[in-house]
Amino acid sequence: MNERYDLTYFYSGKEECYPGHTWGPGVKDSYKLVFVHEGCGTYFLNGKLHHLHKGQGFVVYPDMLLCMKADETDPWTHSWLAFHGDCIESLLEQVHLTREAPVFELSDSTWYDPWLDQLQAAHAMNRNGVLVIHSLLYLIVASWLEELLAPIMRQPAPRAKELYVRKATEYMKANYSNKLSITELASRIGIDRIYLSALFKELGLQSPQAYLLQLRMDKACELMRNPELTVSEIAHSVGYQDPLLFSKMFKKRKGASPSHYRQTMNHSSNVR
Repeated sequence: MNERYDLTYFYSGKEECYPGHTWGPGVKDSYKLVFVHEGCGTYFLNGKLHHLHKGQGFVVYPDMLLCMKADETDPWTHSWLAFHGDCIESLLEQVHLTREAPVFELSDSTWYDPWLDQLQAAHAMNRNGVLVIHSLLYLIVASWLEELLAPIMRQPAPRAKELYVRKATEYMKANYSNKLSITELASRIGIDRIYLSALFKELGLQSPQAYLLQLRMDKACELMRNPELTVSEIAHSVGYQDPLLFSKMFKKRKGASPSHYRQTMNHSSNVR
């Protein structure tokens, strides 16, 4: 396996909230798993109100406005685990969790309790506690994903054509920053390049080349929000060794050069 998963532990905890207890609105700078052990409450995210009860939870994504409130009559007891890692969103997509759909439910509402006990014990260690905590983070995330994958795996398998396209798009999302050809991509998922292109067309998608280009340019636009990154650095970050070729493809896709696009974006931010 070539995948690398780098996770960094930030903090964790558990709280028995009083009736109507609120947090926010505010943002977090890390990913956060929030799990409801008892009671119920609501949270407001992405302009949508969600009602959660025992056995449910949600993912907090970095820099997203969040507001939480415990129920007035049956306030929740909830726990949280905050961490970071470049691989997290691709891992979450495997269990159908996204920024637009961050809620999950576990059949075992006590699943997280033993992990919290182990984290608390690791925090009390005088030596090697940090190493134990980070090892527990990997185990917790792996266990949590397995819990969420179980009902998904019991569902009828998708049609072969859809599965090939899904594998292709997932591989592109994980490897867009590397040198990647469609021939190599098709080989990775076990089919011919021409057949892969035909599948994308049959399912009403743009071609694999266009999909990869769109993915890279969208990621480039995100990176342009960081004023410390040069256009050349952004180009390398999305898989282009030649900044001039990157600029050409960016203008073709976005209708403006990277520099002009960044200026327009900054102007819009200042206007707000």
